[in-house]
Amino acid sequence: MNFKPIYTLLLSSLLFVSTISCSKEIAPSEATLSYQLIADKTWYLEYAQTTNGTNTTTKSYVGQSTYFINYLKNLTTLDSDGLAGTYSLQNINNLLQIQVIAKTPNGNSSTYQYEVVSLGAKKMVLSYSLGATKTQLFFSTQR
Repeated sequence: MNFKPIYTLLLSSLLFVSTISCSKEIAPSEATLSYQLIADKTWYLEYAQTTNGTNTTTKSYVGQSTYFINYLKNLTTLDSDGLAGTYSLQNINNLLQIQVIAKTPNGNSSTYQYEVVSLGAKKMVLSYSLGATKTQLFFSTQR
């Protein structure tokens, strides 16, 4: 499956026109487009792909109760695990990231970030790494 709609190509081209800094805010046009693409939608996890060395494992969630996350226009987020907090989009080392500061239902703090691999109106691919293991999360939305 190819999850790279025209919005992804536009977003990617905007992201690569950046400076050498190791951390900077994304340009207003990039931020506006990115926030418009993810905001006020429920993103459902369709499948996850985990790679460690040359081994890749894919787990499908299509047709099952699954993880979902809402990114709202007011920059708050809530997911199916009950984590609620705020999010921002940042350009770190020329990569767009979603950074989340949240609390669990028990009140414990949780901070995490995802690299945005691709972002379109109805498809989104996020990734994160833990040690030598890289996981890509494939999301879709109905809106």
